[in-house]
Amino acid sequence: MDGKLDGRGSLVLRLVIEDYIETAEPVGSRTISKKMEQSLSPATIRNIMADLEEMGFLAQPHTSAGRIPTGAGFRYYVNHLLERRELVRADREQLERMAEGGRAAADDLVRKASRALSGLSGQACVVVVSRVSHQPLRSLSLLRVSSDRILLVTVLQGGWVQNRLIEGEQDVSDEELKKINVYLNELAVGLTLPQLRRKVLVEMKREKSRYDRIMLRALRLSSRAFSDLPPGDVYVEGRANILEQPEFTEDVEKLKRILRAFEEKSLIVRLLDQALDLDALQVSIGSENTVEDLPDISVVASGYHQGESAMGSIGLIGPVRMDYSRVIPLVEYTARLLTSMFEHR
Repeated sequence: MDGKLDGRGSLVLRLVIEDYIETAEPVGSRTISKKMEQSLSPATIRNIMADLEEMGFLAQPHTSAGRIPTGAGFRYYVNHLLERRELVRADREQLERMAEGGRAAADDLVRKASRALSGLSGQACVVVVSRVSHQPLRSLSLLRVSSDRILLVTVLQGGWVQNRLIEGEQDVSDEELKKINVYLNELAVGLTLPQLRRKVLVEMKREKSRYDRIMLRALRLSSRAFSDLPPGDVYVEGRANILEQPEFTEDVEKLKRILRAFEEKSLIVRLLDQALDLDALQVSIGSENTVEDLPDISVVASGYHQGESAMGSIGLIGPVRMDYSRVIPLVEYTARLLTSMFEHR
């Protein structure tokens, strides 16, 4: 399965996969023979298809039916045979219109991007906003909301806002709160949260030896606030597109598993997590994806970023027979647009 196919094997595999992408039906040797304009006989093509089945690239679902590609067949196709289509001008313009609101709130931008990408691809689109630990801090504000509760408002470089409520702090005066705000901003701005946590531990040891009450209180507050950060936001568009795929509508249990996954943030984050690496396109086909309960879907995703900071990932989720020649350039172009928008904010 690791070896390269010869010319005829490659051509037959590519034609089988492209027909299956279009029809979702098993493909017979006569269909391929017609596509090849009879340059090979149906009998010769049957032999080639039998060889491809032996290699694990095709499977025969029924004795009398044609063949369908396996996950391994799709992987070989994506790695060696795929001819990516150039995005037509209308597609580029539709995605670029999404980018016209470049000064909009960060969550509005990614929502618009996911809607546009889902509409153009006919697949479900998911955006995972990077765990805030990847993004440098722009500012911190501590606001009193009651006698014993303080709200920490964290603004990240990409424009994302995180709110954390800290309870049981009734003995912090308003004057102390002002000083704590100044101190924390001097300490934290420009750092990512893991960097800030490490710095807080170092500073707490130092302040204990000096016992500066205000600074020590500031460090304890920040330590509490950043101890258990959420995984980030997830936006899903185009769930209905899943319902239109025949391989899912004909298998209710399979469809339920996929729709359940869309409701569980942690599963979606796992599906797109690898694409958080800067400039990395991720194509996970079938059982390759990181969620074992979803062996019947593929994920095409890419990270987007602001400078050196990973902002998140955007991807399409659909059947294994999704049209990779179309969805890969769509995802790559959308991720580049998001990166451009965030870098010019």
